[in-house]
Amino acid sequence: MRFQVSLFEASLLLSAIYTTGVEADRSSDLGLNPSNLRLNGIAFGAIPAFKERSNPNTPLEINSKLPRPISIMGDYVELDTNAEGLKKIDWHLDTILNLPGKPVYQIALMPNHGLLSVSPLVINRIAAKMAEINRNNITVWLRFGHEMNGQWYNWGLNPWLFKEKWRALAVAVHREAPDTYMMWAPNARFGKSVHSTKGGYTQYWPGREYVDIAALSYYHFGGSRRRNLAPKEDQALEKIQEFAKLYGSAGAGKPIVLAETSAPYTRLISTKQPERGGATEREIKITWLKQLFSRNMKELVPDLKAISWVRCHFSV
Repeated sequence: MRFQVSLFEASLLLSAIYTTGVEADRSSDLGLNPSNLRLNGIAFGAIPAFKERSNPNTPLEINSKLPRPISIMGDYVELDTNAEGLKKIDWHLDTILNLPGKPVYQIALMPNHGLLSVSPLVINRIAAKMAEINRNNITVWLRFGHEMNGQWYNWGLNPWLFKEKWRALAVAVHREAPDTYMMWAPNARFGKSVHSTKGGYTQYWPGREYVDIAALSYYHFGGSRRRNLAPKEDQALEKIQEFAKLYGSAGAGKPIVLAETSAPYTRLISTKQPERGGATEREIKITWLKQLFSRNMKELVPDLKAISWVRCHFSV
């Protein structure tokens, strides 16, 4: 999901840093620079708004508010017909090449014409593009067809075709682009069980040999009615721990990442007034940040390597 979050993130993140501590973990993995920003051993990434009409910003602007450079720069790229959309990556290559700390480039590659459009030609073009990026000394986390367990994208809810296309792409990428990691990234479970087609996980799992990183999109929305409610105690931990048991070291043996997260503050469309619930934007966001980057989270989910905050807007 792609959301524009508003205000406060800079001060909230800095507050979270001062209450959880910044670490310089010297064991490099997954292409992450150990000197970039980490909170309690969890790498911090950002998905900028770039030139979006509402609250645009850049990775450099985000870095300017932080004590260390971001560990991951996230991006969204629509594949389009015959992979023509890959050209859009070039718009941001210079940006990431010039960022301090050599962050990982996390690309959400979106098959916006559906999974059937992902032909062998398209797969080969994707692999070639990833290899080109790697030759620029950039590590890629390739997040193909993210949130495939939801109904909001046209590649969603088709587990068999998704697995077929994923496996073919993984084989090509592993062959051509050695510094590109295949990031499998469903939405956090909202189905009845982990086995549900809608909102589950297991039906979309392509197999451990085809996945390098197991990741989630996971937001705090204040419940199904999207009230302005602060996260409940250990709310973040429950879903992440469930996922990690399946796909972390106790299960499939993969590193765990939150590829996309935030805690939106909801306003009514008609009046722009805050939705019911009573919590302030600051309270909602800082509670979520503290839960995600807490020592308790890292101790109970040791496989959690990184978290990327979506659409960081630092105009405070």
